[in-house]
Amino acid sequence: MQTKLSFFIIISTLFLGCSQLAEFKRIEIEGVQNPVILLNGTWKFTMDPPEEFWKESIDFQNWADIRVPGECQMQGFAIKHDTPYVYKTEFQIPDDYNGKQIGLNFHGVYSYARVWVNGHFIREHYGGFTKWTCDISDFVEAGESAVLTVEFTDLTDDISYGSGYAKHQIGGILRDVELTALPKQNFKKLYFESDLDDNYEHAVLRVFYELEEYSTSELKIQLISAENKVIKSVKKQTDGQAGVIEIPVENPKKWDAEHPNLYTVVVSLIHDGKEILKTVDKIGFREVVVDGNRLLVNGIPVKLRGACRHDIHPELGRMTTSEYDLKDVVLAKECNMNFIRTSHYPPSEHFLRYCDEYGIYVEDETAVCFVGSHRTEAYRESGASESDPDFTARYLSQLEEMVENHRNHPSILIWSIGNENHFGSNFVESYNWVKENDLTRPVIYSYPGQVPDSLEIYDIVSMHYPDWRGNLNQYGVATVGFESAEKPMLFDEWAHVACYNNFELKEDPNVRNFWGQSLDSMWTNLFETEGGLGGAIWCMIDETFMLPDDLDGFNEWWGILDKNIIPATYEGPCVGYGEWGIIDTWRRKKPEFWATKKAYSPTKIYSKQINDFEPGKELKIPVHNRFDHTNFSELKIKWKYGAQSGVLAETNIEPHHKGILVFPANSWNPEEKLNIQFFQNDTFLVDEYNLQIGEKTVKLPTLKHGNLSIVDSGELKLITGKNYTLEVNTKSGLFQNVKVDGDLLLKSGPHLNLRIPGESVQYSTIKMDDLAKSWECEKFSFSEEDGVATITVKGKYDNSIDFSYRVKMDESGVLVINYSAGNLEKDRNIQEAGIKFMAGNEFNNLAWQMNSYFTAYPEASMGSPEGEVSLLEKPPMIYRQMPQHSWEMDSKGFYYFGLENELPYTNIVRGLKENCFSYTLKTNTSALTVLSNGTQACRFDKIEGENTLIVNDLWDYNSLMWGNYYKQVKSGSAIEGQVNLVFE
Repeated sequence: MQTKLSFFIIISTLFLGCSQLAEFKRIEIEGVQNPVILLNGTWKFTMDPPEEFWKESIDFQNWADIRVPGECQMQGFAIKHDTPYVYKTEFQIPDDYNGKQIGLNFHGVYSYARVWVNGHFIREHYGGFTKWTCDISDFVEAGESAVLTVEFTDLTDDISYGSGYAKHQIGGILRDVELTALPKQNFKKLYFESDLDDNYEHAVLRVFYELEEYSTSELKIQLISAENKVIKSVKKQTDGQAGVIEIPVENPKKWDAEHPNLYTVVVSLIHDGKEILKTVDKIGFREVVVDGNRLLVNGIPVKLRGACRHDIHPELGRMTTSEYDLKDVVLAKECNMNFIRTSHYPPSEHFLRYCDEYGIYVEDETAVCFVGSHRTEAYRESGASESDPDFTARYLSQLEEMVENHRNHPSILIWSIGNENHFGSNFVESYNWVKENDLTRPVIYSYPGQVPDSLEIYDIVSMHYPDWRGNLNQYGVATVGFESAEKPMLFDEWAHVACYNNFELKEDPNVRNFWGQSLDSMWTNLFETEGGLGGAIWCMIDETFMLPDDLDGFNEWWGILDKNIIPATYEGPCVGYGEWGIIDTWRRKKPEFWATKKAYSPTKIYSKQINDFEPGKELKIPVHNRFDHTNFSELKIKWKYGAQSGVLAETNIEPHHKGILVFPANSWNPEEKLNIQFFQNDTFLVDEYNLQIGEKTVKLPTLKHGNLSIVDSGELKLITGKNYTLEVNTKSGLFQNVKVDGDLLLKSGPHLNLRIPGESVQYSTIKMDDLAKSWECEKFSFSEEDGVATITVKGKYDNSIDFSYRVKMDESGVLVINYSAGNLEKDRNIQEAGIKFMAGNEFNNLAWQMNSYFTAYPEASMGSPEGEVSLLEKPPMIYRQMPQHSWEMDSKGFYYFGLENELPYTNIVRGLKENCFSYTLKTNTSALTVLSNGTQACRFDKIEGENTLIVNDLWDYNSLMWGNYYKQVKSGSAIEGQVNLVFE
């Protein structure tokens, strides 16, 4: 059975095209130059309002300045819950507003507001994330100034849980404020729907209107193409105060996320023979159908690859600007997303306009969060409003404002009636209201397992955090392999970015790069299902608020941690849930960003190495078209191999199908990689691959006969090669003071590195236990033959773990270390297992080559297969100031490490390099290199005050969790490995 969701869109857009954005005038009024005036800017503010503060007699010029929009606390005002605070501003009413209906638009005031103009009370409003209006016509005069007073209260019991969620009071004017003028006769409502025919070709456009006054008027409607050609033009007399006009449209270009075709609709209101009002908007044709367990857009099944997004501004808190909204949409497209869930409240109008223009599907969520569920203690008692009739009006008013203000955006596919709430009657009321007012979109409700079987309040099944295999049972609703047989299943929270694993994140930032394996596996497996609709990464942007460091009230009324809800260890004043984004609040790309671009790639080559090839013949490579509406024939596919390059001839592979890329004959060999790039619209890089042709040749060092100088000096043996010296301590069994050309490279080693998960503070916040702290050498032997020295050592760590190793070295500086650790507790998860060395302080560069998980990364990113970075470079970082460098070069972390702590090295230095072929630490004149066959991982950091080089044969990220992939490496009775070092 198909549920047909006919839909046509009107968009109040800000731009004309993706490459050249321009302001698009939404309304024109007869005789009015600027019918919409932005009142943003510097207002006046007081935390101690006088009695009758709304009166015109109040002198407010000496009140504090405050920026509107923006949080109060982020601007240094330490507001509290349930206490009213007051803004004031004076503004001018233009002369040409005379005789017009004059109004104010508030796009978001958190969370309860009251408004006065010139001392007259206008209205009150609950809810902080929706647009609402005030008619002030009776209280102002054209050509004169007016005083606007806004009182707000940040309510503890707000149904959005906005402040509890943000770990500080977010109250204030968070979005735009506008002054407007309209004719007395205007549109109370104007929205559009269309009915596409059974072939999804032709359409009937329906124009729904409701007029302010009951009188006869005329509507003129023009539909204009992107080429500025008038497609349709009709005139109709209005039939009463409300009505609908139907217009047939032949074969309009359809809107989808891959082809965001927009038209212009001009609607003119003609009254008494004069055009008194004209609306000029962007529109897009598209239709949504729920077909069994699939979601169709324009008759074609779609898969939603996306992320959840919060509004967040690095300086102003829970708000954004048009510039940041645009950045977010462009970044989403760049990393191959086609879907955003607006968690956990409706987004700004700007954001939706950009989604319409660039092509992003949206799940638009009403601001109802954690009702009766995951609230912290201070909010729990007042937050259980799910069935409270006293709160029903709040639920419905905010929902109505969201739907009525946003319903005409083609980008919105789904209405969400809240996030992770305990079920109650107010959600039944919400679902029923949507279905009574908009049948063009499905509705989703998270935690559907709480809904009684006798009720129907969702059309799509929402599930949060399946494991990477697609399995989950949540409140009695189960999924196996990412799908449901009955309805589309959307994992609108999945692949949680590393956030709560504080100890792991502080120690090894490469966990962020490793996370990409989860998303890659999840998307690849879900894409093959019928009923798996898609997923939204939690989350797109870091949830960290850099509050002023001198703001009163930290850990008193804001920044309070509830260990039962959030295991964060922020030191203050940078607070929030944590760094759970693929980009940070400044919109810098983190390792997860690049992993998302690769994992969500719609042009997927699954092989990293091509073994089926013959020099001089064509090369055929399997590829998967994971677009929904795009044939590969629409792409430009470029290739480069050595000095040769080209563009593949038209490749015809339909969406959701696999095919073959055929490359012209070449002298294929393992010494050269094949570079492939997929471009959309000729310039947008969808994806890139560097494919290994045949088996990579790996050369490991070999010991050679020669001459070693060996001198006994008490407990020490002094060994000298061609350009190095080292000492062997016969008592400890360790070699020490390794020098090359006078540079101290290693102080001591090899030490066992064996760490396992220990105490769980809460779920994924897990401390790691070091099982190899105290070393005792029990047996030592030394021999030398033909210039190759051999050291054999046996002993114990912590009186329990057996550890033995054999070191062979030659005069050229090659050391081969074979080690074994035994008497281990079996079946324990391993975090790290290998050996480590205490290193010198003279290194200044790190270089590596490794077998990266993906074959192409940006230069100098965490996952790059090769690179070289400075150990000495640490760009300056100042709290609340935008860094001028990439995330990889950060040496401070204000959320996890506090404001004062500077890390010894940058993120890219400290992060583990997995599957290494070589890992080199360099001084000005010498180098230490670990050589491997691509099966070991290395990292370098200052640990407990000592530079430490770690070489692991086993490694994992055990506290990533949240359904994410991790190896679950188990301990056996013994661990063995071989480490090859070269001193140069």
